[in-house]
Amino acid sequence: TLCGGSRTKYLYQGRCRSMETFDAGTLTAGGKAQRLRFRRTVHGPVVGYGRVASREVAVSSKRSSYGRDVVDQLFYADLFRSRVNSPQSFIRSALKSPQTFNSFYVDHRNIALVTTGRLPIRDPDVDPALPTRGTGEYEWDGFLADSKHPQQINPKDSSIVNWNNRSAAKFT
Repeated sequence: TLCGGSRTKYLYQGRCRSMETFDAGTLTAGGKAQRLRFRRTVHGPVVGYGRVASREVAVSSKRSSYGRDVVDQLFYADLFRSRVNSPQSFIRSALKSPQTFNSFYVDHRNIALVTTGRLPIRDPDVDPALPTRGTGEYEWDGFLADSKHPQQINPKDSSIVNWNNRSAAKFT
């Protein structure tokens, strides 16, 4: 919700705040240089503007892994350094990733699956498929514990199925 008659000020937790300007540098394509700058709120980059009940609003894109993308490399470092040598060590390493992936493990005796990522605990009144008012009353309440992520080692029927990226019943 914009405030102060500005496209760069927004309401959050009862205060009118200024958006940050993020300077991503210069991109050169086709011989043309273009400076890349964008606005950012506490919920992430502003991706556009729209109207709600005739009032202009900023639309931002909140992503739980925003600013943590490089942390994903910790999992790959463990693989590279041979720290993964069992389904259990695989799951521990994979869960370091802030990105949401279904990851699989196979060795000569075992198979395993784990769904990784920083999975937010959302307000029960929020539909994650729809835009949410960003004024502060619908903030995430932490992240799902690693032990609650879908994961399985050596299932009894010897199969692991990943249908349309849904690895567990009732898990979005």
